[in-house]
Amino acid sequence: MKGAATRHERPGGSVAGTRRALRETLAVDRGLLAPVVGAVTAAPVVALYAVGQALSNPTSAIAMAIGAELIAIVSLIAAPRLSVAWALLDALAMGVAVFAGVVSVSTPWLHVSLLVAWCFGAGLVVVLGLTAGAIGSQAIIAYVVFGRFSGSASSAGHLAAYVIVGAVVEVAALLVLRAPPTLREQRARLADACDAVAGLARAPASSNAIATLVVLDDAERILAAPSLFGRTDVGDLRGVLDQLRRVRLELTTIAGLRQRLLQRPPAGVEDLRRAREAVADVLVELAGAVRTRVAPSWSAATSTLEAALARLEDHVEPVDPVLVGQYVTHLGAIGGQLRSMRHLTVDLARDNARTAWRVGRPTWQRADATDWRGELTLLRDALRSWSPALRHAVRLAVAVPAAVLIATWLSLPRGYWVAFSVAVILKPDYSTLLRRGVGRVVGTALGATLAALVVSLLHPNAAATTVLIGLSAWAAFTTWSASFVLGVGFITALVLVILSTSSEPVTTAADRLLDVVIGGVIAFAVYLAWPTPPRAGVVDAERDLFSALGDYLAATMRLVSSQPVDGDHLVELSRHARVAWARTEAAVGRSVEEPGATRVNPAEGRSLLTVGLRILRATHALRTEAERGARSAPNQALSDLGWDFARALGRISAHFEDREPGPPVALRERYRAAKRHLDADEVAPTIASHLDELVNAINTGAHLAGLETMTPTD
Repeated sequence: MKGAATRHERPGGSVAGTRRALRETLAVDRGLLAPVVGAVTAAPVVALYAVGQALSNPTSAIAMAIGAELIAIVSLIAAPRLSVAWALLDALAMGVAVFAGVVSVSTPWLHVSLLVAWCFGAGLVVVLGLTAGAIGSQAIIAYVVFGRFSGSASSAGHLAAYVIVGAVVEVAALLVLRAPPTLREQRARLADACDAVAGLARAPASSNAIATLVVLDDAERILAAPSLFGRTDVGDLRGVLDQLRRVRLELTTIAGLRQRLLQRPPAGVEDLRRAREAVADVLVELAGAVRTRVAPSWSAATSTLEAALARLEDHVEPVDPVLVGQYVTHLGAIGGQLRSMRHLTVDLARDNARTAWRVGRPTWQRADATDWRGELTLLRDALRSWSPALRHAVRLAVAVPAAVLIATWLSLPRGYWVAFSVAVILKPDYSTLLRRGVGRVVGTALGATLAALVVSLLHPNAAATTVLIGLSAWAAFTTWSASFVLGVGFITALVLVILSTSSEPVTTAADRLLDVVIGGVIAFAVYLAWPTPPRAGVVDAERDLFSALGDYLAATMRLVSSQPVDGDHLVELSRHARVAWARTEAAVGRSVEEPGATRVNPAEGRSLLTVGLRILRATHALRTEAERGARSAPNQALSDLGWDFARALGRISAHFEDREPGPPVALRERYRAAKRHLDADEVAPTIASHLDELVNAINTGAHLAGLETMTPTD
């Protein structure tokens, strides 16, 4: 495969991969500590527990607090946006699990049979993404933790209702008490990278660009933390970084052209210099916007750059036209990349316009039926024999019930922790399993020891217990993204302190640790008996993604140019593109956790996901505008651009299929020709803006795949 050397990390063997995974497990990323988010997220847990105790109902206090705690964890996994639909689905799933577990526990064969079915379904939903996978795990936890109490349908309903109330209150609180983003360190590093590239634009042509590359790599590393995978705001930050890398490459090429032009300076050299200075000024402004989370405005520097580019593109210097033409072409590409970076930072500012302790009214939207059809398609595909999700579902359906039976056979005093541990440790991929297993054991040991010492020494009353719950919850949610071990440790302490108010003692830290170790051994044994294949179909998923995006964009371009397009077919293409993106996200999410010898390059996999999402969003926006009437009369320039979009995405898809991708496509040149026709037809300027974003996103995808993005004559 062309460019295959960039598709994988250097083989380091399973031992090296294991050592790296262990180091990552025990590491603490101080840049991800989130004390304000921890306080906002912990507040409902503490409040619900206090209310239950005030009503002299310890059962309700415990059930509501645990329901709220589990939703809080999902909110951190799904950061920065908590989907109300998914959160409420989580609450309902936990309630159903509690009811089914309590009602069936008196009939062992029925209890185990329901657990098998429940675990299979919970394992299968990992194909829908990280949030869905976490919800599945929490449904199992609710079943095994609360399902050990035998009761009537009435008592089971009451217990399930308490859990649901706690979960719903946490959801409502997180909608009102809006936690701010916590990517301070990531933003600072990315802003430093913007400043470094700005310095490169101002530097003499003979300057070395290695120092700038080091700063970019530093930003890459901090944005690649495993705990950040799947976050939408991190995806936008990665999009900015990808564009910034392309700007650096363009500036490096321009530096070579500048050196060659020093021998015969063109008459328009001042315009070239002003455009380059304007590039630096815009980058500095974007750095400030990234740091402060304030949307960038249309500034004087941006106007200067646009005006200089317009003059240069209209009046190419006749002296040495080839070199000057290349110089102008690369400046034009930088202009498009800067516009894309501006759009991304505006989106980030919009996402981050939520501050702590600010009351706001959530907006409710009618569910789109096509979205659920897409989810059902993913679940249907996951039932195929080659699906990693199916393997994970089968492993869960075997391991968790086996853990229940083994704990019963060994007469462990709190054996439900064995099944609990299997549910949270067993993962679809090797490295996450390794990290979660080791991290769970170490974190449980620390948390159980801490809780045992504190409760044994202080013998807290109800008020003091509430304070301890508040401190444990705050510490757990503050450290959740920064360190899995610390997060698990404080979560363990939180759960044990909550349970200390019931008849269950908290002093048995050794029992907890033994249960977790047994659960970890079961999880590893079941995984190794039927492991997930290396790379888990990432290349096929990426190929299908860019192929689906090409089909959807081609139909949308026909709609924009007033050609007949079947509406139902367009909806179907949109759904296929969204399903392909979700499938790719799941595949990359699994594969980047594999040992270094077999996994895809994490930076490339995540960046290609970001590119795919940018193309999907821009195509959606283009289609929406066209359906509202913003269309152009049929013209050759727009048809050529649509054809070249399809060719460019086909090249990327061919790259992943190990086929010859063909020659590069001059999308920027085609875009300029199409924009002139759009302006002449007085078509809404948003159409050109979306086309501009598509050019940048597709060129970035080609660049990430190791493909050329300009013809030799550009």
